[in-house]
Amino acid sequence: MSETPNRKLIRWIGITLAAMFILPLVAAKCVPPDFGMAVCILLFYIVNPFYCLIIGILAGNNMRRRWELPIISAVIIQLGTWLFFDMYDPVFLRYTAAYLCIGVLAMLITNHIKRK
Repeated sequence: MSETPNRKLIRWIGITLAAMFILPLVAAKCVPPDFGMAVCILLFYIVNPFYCLIIGILAGNNMRRRWELPIISAVIIQLGTWLFFDMYDPVFLRYTAAYLCIGVLAMLITNHIKRK
């Protein structure tokens, strides 16, 4: 039985919520202070950009129905970082803008390649 587009969207939003709230929680609360900076670097420079790239590629495969995925994932990442690190720190807005650009560019490139 095939999933409806709404169920797929809800599933990906759920995965994004789980990943982007659990990972900052682990980085901020569960990791010893000696390794906290290393985990944050991995989170902000490897895990989150890679996740946004995957979300962008997924959205580019069916852009008409999934165009909002990169936007939703960037907002969820922003909320997760504000919740577990420092509320309203403007530096996280720069990271979120970069993640949004990665997701949207991946979506547009994937859609362009798919059309050819």
